[in-house]
Amino acid sequence: MLIQQPPTPLSWIGADRILLSVFVGLLLVGLVMVYSANLPLPSNNAESVFWRGMRGHPIHLLIGLAALLIMTRIPTAMLQSLSTPLFFLGIALLLVVAAMKIVLGPAIVKDGAVRAIPLGLFTLQPAELMKFFSLLFAAAYVVRRQDRMHTFVRGLLPIGFLMSLVMLLLLYQPDLGSTMVITLITAAILFLGGMSLRIFVPLLLALGVVFAVMVWLTPWRLMRLISYLSPCDPDQVQNTGFQLCGALIAFGRGGFFGSGLGTGIAKMGHLPLPHTDFIFAMMGEEIGFVGVTLVILAFAFIVRRAIEIGRIAMSQERLFAGLVAQGIGVWLGLQTLIHVGVNTGLLPTKGLTLPFISHGGSSMLAVCIAMGSLLRIDAENRQHVRGSKA
Repeated sequence: MLIQQPPTPLSWIGADRILLSVFVGLLLVGLVMVYSANLPLPSNNAESVFWRGMRGHPIHLLIGLAALLIMTRIPTAMLQSLSTPLFFLGIALLLVVAAMKIVLGPAIVKDGAVRAIPLGLFTLQPAELMKFFSLLFAAAYVVRRQDRMHTFVRGLLPIGFLMSLVMLLLLYQPDLGSTMVITLITAAILFLGGMSLRIFVPLLLALGVVFAVMVWLTPWRLMRLISYLSPCDPDQVQNTGFQLCGALIAFGRGGFFGSGLGTGIAKMGHLPLPHTDFIFAMMGEEIGFVGVTLVILAFAFIVRRAIEIGRIAMSQERLFAGLVAQGIGVWLGLQTLIHVGVNTGLLPTKGLTLPFISHGGSSMLAVCIAMGSLLRIDAENRQHVRGSKA
């Protein structure tokens, strides 16, 4: 009888080279586009340009890849046991951000919000890590309460209470985008884990009402919604409409094949945050319809592959691993969809990074951690198949 050996740290390299190649390709696209986005900044901001374009993003990549390698060595069974401590660690970090806002107030407010914890040369945004922590917690919760997911009191209510706390802490920053992503990821995992439709459908409707009320009661969010309907209207373009209007102009100038790398003009003050929230619009100008279509297809492949990896894990009766893999697919797909929708005018303006591409250390760290977990689950799937055949 052969003894099964656990997957080696590098076994995922031979597991799915296409998935790995697409992932690395997106990282390289991001490296080029972030550097291009920083080229036209004024000379008096040269130090910031050097940090963000030449040093910051590559360092973020190296940290993210190091985290990915670490995650490929952590068994999913260990992640399951750590899911609850990690979730409450995320809540503790969100409480730190809330305390900073209360104590320091206007001194640390940036663009109307406080979302990061300064750690010397690196700032940590707990909301980004909370996406992964919430995913793990929801998957472990479903496994523990598999026989109760069809009930409201014993199935939805306990996790609903905890997720409401997370939502309140995120909205206090405020960060509506991360709140929506985390809430929808959690809801998707509960549904995939067997939640009854008679509970899930009212849950989605209730969430829709809650988000609509938050937009209606918040003047700047309501203004964004109004400007979304006619962003280039003379009355709107001078206010919140200039973001979407600038993005649409960038796409129009890019045409089919783009204006060429580094030649875009929208990033020269016409397009806000071209290296983060509106990097897809900048890509549309410089690499055109063909380039951004290939990027979207790359994301679609990763999402489809994540769902497939999760399905295989579930067929092997590894429910937690399957839910985590499919949750990662939902996360990456949802965040990409929102980012692309905002940049193309299909959705109202909301700041969210494009996974693997946008500048941002916390975002890059979170998605690389998720990708490392996905590769680990894929390796364990293949190891399980080899063990069964032996």
